[in-house]
Amino acid sequence: MSTTAGKARNGREPSLGELVALATRDVSLLVRQEINLAKAEMTRQAVSAALGVGCLAVAAGLGLCALIAVTIFLGELITWAGVERFWSYLLTAAAYLVVAGMLALFAVRRFRRLSPPERTIQTVRDDISWLRNPTAPPASSATPASPPKAAPGAASVGPDGAVLTSHHPQP
Repeated sequence: MSTTAGKARNGREPSLGELVALATRDVSLLVRQEINLAKAEMTRQAVSAALGVGCLAVAAGLGLCALIAVTIFLGELITWAGVERFWSYLLTAAAYLVVAGMLALFAVRRFRRLSPPERTIQTVRDDISWLRNPTAPPASSATPASPPKAAPGAASVGPDGAVLTSHHPQP
């Protein structure tokens, strides 16, 4: 809690009401920090999802805009090479399917990179563990992992659990 060794500022023992108020304030701060951490992690995930959706949108737009003109051109080109007209248009459609399949595979790979906000989940588990047993250290604090390097302007978590944003990379 915020009191030092169980003493209030004026040297007397804090009342039950004061202790409840301190606990409520600290839990509220903790919840706000967890929400901010979740927002920071989900923002990074949203960027990856946006790239995947953007690739699919570009693939669909390009396919729609050029489909008629290129289909006619390729069909007639293959016909000019001596293949029957219906076979030439079938070969053109098969080529479109191959390109569309490659773009779809790229988009699926981008979507598979998405994951839940792992750091937030771990800190929430630590917080729950601490609330159940406030004298024991959290399970994850025994082996602290070095945080990943943050991109300029990205959010990171400080040593006190607060979400930090910086426009300059941290050393």
